[in-house]
Amino acid sequence: MKLHSNRIYTPEGPKAGVLTVEGSKITAFAENTTDPEAIEYGDQRIIPGIFDTHNHGTCGYDIMNKNAPHEKQIASVKGYLKGLASQGTVNIFPTVCDPDSIRAVAEVAKEGDQDGATILGIHSEGPWLNRTGEKGIRTGWPEVSMETAHAMVEAGGGWLRLVALAPEIPGMDPIIEYFLSQGITVAAAHSDNNYKQAMAAYAKGISVATHTGNVMTDMHHRDIGGLGAALTNENVTCEVICDGLHICNEMLGIYFKVKSTDKFMMVSDCTALSGAPVGKYEGIFEGMALNVTPEGFVLTDTGRLCGSSQPVLFDIGNLVNNVGIPLEICLKMACLNPCIKYGFADRKGTIEVGKDADLVVISDDYQAQVTYAEGRKVYDRSTEGKIFNADYLNR
Repeated sequence: MKLHSNRIYTPEGPKAGVLTVEGSKITAFAENTTDPEAIEYGDQRIIPGIFDTHNHGTCGYDIMNKNAPHEKQIASVKGYLKGLASQGTVNIFPTVCDPDSIRAVAEVAKEGDQDGATILGIHSEGPWLNRTGEKGIRTGWPEVSMETAHAMVEAGGGWLRLVALAPEIPGMDPIIEYFLSQGITVAAAHSDNNYKQAMAAYAKGISVATHTGNVMTDMHHRDIGGLGAALTNENVTCEVICDGLHICNEMLGIYFKVKSTDKFMMVSDCTALSGAPVGKYEGIFEGMALNVTPEGFVLTDTGRLCGSSQPVLFDIGNLVNNVGIPLEICLKMACLNPCIKYGFADRKGTIEVGKDADLVVISDDYQAQVTYAEGRKVYDRSTEGKIFNADYLNR
């Protein structure tokens, strides 16, 4: 298979030419050439496949419904992977929070090639979280149990790669040590730490800040809090939601001045309501009513943010158009940096000969037109249209 575009985003910047794909790999790139046998994409941009490490659902597919029959969980994961591909996300850490959901994702991951995004690992956000922040509602946390930690790892069958938790919860130190001993990255999430407490947690081996700025103590001129710790600790890689809603664009600009963009990973934090029409949906998540606003917020009735409705590709467009971050830098944060952090950069994250053919053809308004995962065409907007599971809204 050969692909031609006038704007292929290589590590050296956009170039015109022909990519040759054999099997799952990019085997050649001929710059400034055309080929009558190539699939012609003209001036449409070809970018590396996005790697989203924090995503709970999309396009009407809920992967966190632990009470569903196992067969339905499996079907939801597979539909979710297809939905991701329609949004330009090629590689994924499906984000769940209980052993049953972890087990369902792991089962699909073990099957291998899917008609959609590629599972590279599993992210468990929780179960031990300590929600705080704007409009935060404190609900406590489940019992801190090593038995639960063991069950999570067992359910993952080697696929659990990231666990996010609130490190200040009493009894968390042995849990953190256990996950680290299993080769699992630990992130600080939903935490009510001050600056010194947050820095002490990072010293224990926590190396990721979950959706930096959201559900963590904010910066103040007498204590720069959890946010300040995440931005100033050079050993911490920061997840960041760049939709301009979870964090205002002015603050995003400050983030990228305070800390190198090499230490940020763009994430969506999407839920199954990503792609849903604007409206109010009863009993969608944990019995709560959720509201999808015209701006793209997903809110509870109390006004609390509850995930995102916008994919990373939308967020890239926001950074380019409204924050002034060059597309090449956005692609590093969305595609390469998570590969570096989690050990996939030798074969993924950039468009280079020898790497996996993870490619997305995008329009100028940042919509995925065609998506390839390891050389397989897994989405084509011209023939498949919008992907959305309407049954999710009627359950």
